[in-house]
Amino acid sequence: MPLKMLGSMIFAGFMILYMVSGSLYGFLFEADINYSVPFAFVLQGLLLSALVSLIWGVFFGEAFIKKWRYFPRLMAFVLSLAAMLAVCFMVFTAVPTEMARLWLAANCVVGAAIVAASLAGEIVFKKTGKRYTEILKEFQEGK
Repeated sequence: MPLKMLGSMIFAGFMILYMVSGSLYGFLFEADINYSVPFAFVLQGLLLSALVSLIWGVFFGEAFIKKWRYFPRLMAFVLSLAAMLAVCFMVFTAVPTEMARLWLAANCVVGAAIVAASLAGEIVFKKTGKRYTEILKEFQEGK
């Protein structure tokens, strides 16, 4: 998947989740929430999307790391993503607004979704790889 497409999907995820979490927060806590997205959050979403895409490209693309197995790449990606979200957390806990907390929650959920999708992909790839290996062995024995 091209990095621009991945970055676009991540950014869309940030924005949609931010709006949904704001609606849920307003409903559950009967708070009056302004549903517009502050410009600073849009910029942060763009920056995070670009950084996540860049880190994804470094760890899962073929240009930089070629000989690592998938699982060590995944762990390095997860640790890098966790570090980025920790910096985001430190910046936004200094901003005492409800909107910043919602944005932080949206960032963490998107980060967790990326990690979950990566782990699911690892499980599917292992399962599929084993199945194809078995088929290949049967084919080689049949010759």
